[in-house]
Amino acid sequence: MPIIDLNLYLKAAHCDDHANLPDEVKIECKKVEQCFHKFGILLIKDPRVDMQDNETYVDLMEDYFEKTGNKFYAGEKCADIFPESHYLVGATPEFIEQARDHQEKLVKLDLDRENMPQSPLEPIKDAKWRFLWKIGQRAENVGNDFP
Repeated sequence: MPIIDLNLYLKAAHCDDHANLPDEVKIECKKVEQCFHKFGILLIKDPRVDMQDNETYVDLMEDYFEKTGNKFYAGEKCADIFPESHYLVGATPEFIEQARDHQEKLVKLDLDRENMPQSPLEPIKDAKWRFLWKIGQRAENVGNDFP
C-alpha cells in the first residue's frame, strides 16, 4: 500500500495557482484516489510528526490493550468495557463487532469485476480490539444512560 507524503501537499498549499500544481503533487493525489478505491484507508507520512511521539503513543496503546485484554480474558470487570451500551463507548474486545451483510445490495449494483469490493462479502467478526470515545456535544435525543 502506498504511503502518502504530506510534505508535498504542505509545500503546494502555499501555491496560489492550484490549477498548475507540480507533477509530484498530482502523483500524490492519484495515490490518494487509488488508496481510497482499493483499500478504503490512507497511510500518511507527515513531516510535522515527531516519530518519538508516535512510538510513545503506540507503546501506550499496546500497554493499555494488553492490560485490558488480560483482565477481560481473566473474567475480571474492566472499567472501560460497556456491553450494556452496545460498546458505543470505551473498549470493544475482539470478535464482538460484525459487519452487516450487504450481499443483496451489491448484487443490485451490478458492478463489473474491477469495481467489486476486495474485502470478503460474507461478514465475519472483527478480530481486533477497538476503543470509542465521545466527541463533542451529545445529541438531545440520545439516551443519557451511556457512561
